[in-house]
Amino acid sequence: MFPETPADRIGRLRTSNYDISNVCNLRCEGCLYFSGAGDEILAAEHSIEMWRSFFAAEANRGINFAYIAGAEPSLTPDRIRACHEHIPMGVIFTNGTKRIDSDIDYRIHVSIWGDEVGSKRYRGADINSKAMRNYVDDDRAVFVMTLNSHNLSEVAAVVAQCADNGLTLTFSLFSPTREYNAPDAARSGADLRLSADDLAAARDVMLQAEQLHPDTVRISHPFINWVTQEGSLYTLDEAQVATDCGNRLTRSHVHWNADLQRNSGKCCSPNLDCRDCRPYAMSLATYFNRRRQMPDDWPAVWQFWSELFLPVRRETPALAP
Repeated sequence: MFPETPADRIGRLRTSNYDISNVCNLRCEGCLYFSGAGDEILAAEHSIEMWRSFFAAEANRGINFAYIAGAEPSLTPDRIRACHEHIPMGVIFTNGTKRIDSDIDYRIHVSIWGDEVGSKRYRGADINSKAMRNYVDDDRAVFVMTLNSHNLSEVAAVVAQCADNGLTLTFSLFSPTREYNAPDAARSGADLRLSADDLAAARDVMLQAEQLHPDTVRISHPFINWVTQEGSLYTLDEAQVATDCGNRLTRSHVHWNADLQRNSGKCCSPNLDCRDCRPYAMSLATYFNRRRQMPDDWPAVWQFWSELFLPVRRETPALAP
């Protein structure tokens, strides 16, 4: 079970997103990093001293929680360590193929796309067993299965495998990039986008998985009901960009590219099509941004986020309100 992390002990989080790598050893269908991206993802800063100075400056401007991604961040462990030296809390989004050192006590969210056959189909390689061996009984790790229109029947096998390895599992929803949604999109396989019927089926599958494996599966019922509702979760402007997204970049919340330059996009995942945006981390941020709309369920969903994202190997740092 997760330890208690009451909201009144968390204080104010000051967050930013960091792409610390521009390379990956997989090619997932509709990748949020590579799909439709421009030249700004091509370069990376390789000097570790530059990274240390950068993260020290981030800490000095008040950042106390880092969202670390890439391409694949585990391929650059020295940059993870540079961040860990300066920013007290964080989460690393990884494919799990390379274990992150045990003394890095950030949460580690390991993406999983299906069972062993499905993983190879959707991302070019079957990496499930390797990822689970890397993080067996590791209380930092949360495995995150991305549900799509073709893998709902694979959930039972994935949950059972996680349970056998002492791993926690939660869920995300496949969300297409603008490139993936384009009328002339050249997709490498089956269309993974979720229809309204698929969303309803996904909701039922997640609820059933939790009921059958309550010690393995972590979900929030209010959040699941909200994120699987029919239609867009957002109000869109003329350019089809969400105006009420909790991940829009601000002067404080910045998305940094691997070359240590600010990303010029709209949000932390600039390639995503706002019309169909439903990934778990981004959607949770938006849910929290709408606290007045959901006052009864908001505390429970905030507790759910705390259990998945805050560190478990030390006392939760006391943050300024």
